[in-house]
Amino acid sequence: MNKKNNKAVFLGVIPSRGGSKGIRKKGIKKVCGKPLIAYTIEHALSYKDIYKIIVTTDSSEIAKTAERYGAEVPFLRPKNLAKDNTPMLPVLKHALLNCEKLYSVKIKAILLFDPTSPVRRQSDIKKMIEVFTKKNPDLLIAVSRCRRNPYFHLLKTNKNGFAEHVLKSKFIRRQDAPVVYDITNSCWIFSRRAILNCWRIPRKTLIHEITSFYIDIDNKEDLDYFEYYIKSHNLK
Repeated sequence: MNKKNNKAVFLGVIPSRGGSKGIRKKGIKKVCGKPLIAYTIEHALSYKDIYKIIVTTDSSEIAKTAERYGAEVPFLRPKNLAKDNTPMLPVLKHALLNCEKLYSVKIKAILLFDPTSPVRRQSDIKKMIEVFTKKNPDLLIAVSRCRRNPYFHLLKTNKNGFAEHVLKSKFIRRQDAPVVYDITNSCWIFSRRAILNCWRIPRKTLIHEITSFYIDIDNKEDLDYFEYYIKSHNLK
């Protein structure tokens, strides 16, 4: 039996389903000779503020790969939490409750690292941990400033078939419109309270604008682009 740790800790969680859409077992597809998930595991392991890095998966093959690169896989995710339409919060709740029991700790928050968004800058994640610790929100999301503003660049067709702006506004110049952000999958930090209550975007949500380029990998073309990025930045 582990001795109870009275200090609340940060837990790093990396999700990877065996039946992922688009590319099956996407997390273990090789990119420059290394499984995709390995890039996120190796990055997540570099933070001394994170108690443990675990991978939640329903696949024993993905589990073995994750363990080979240093992550812990203390349990396999049940099949009912590994479906195409399974929301992430029940998965995090399962991980939180099981890890608290297994490791005899209280988890303050979970840092969610999506392996399909493998490009991260350490300074961004460190800043997010610092902000979360200081301001104690229910959720902190890594975002990137939108290159195209929806007040000007998004159209829809109305019931008569004519185009109109998605967001109606009085803004004439793009510079006067509110700054808007893309949600990235590089890192989300959920409070224990938000996870246990399954609050996806709770009232106390903060954002952190990342300084790095980011990529979300959904298909083979994205994998190819990530490989190009690694080679062009000499990151192998």
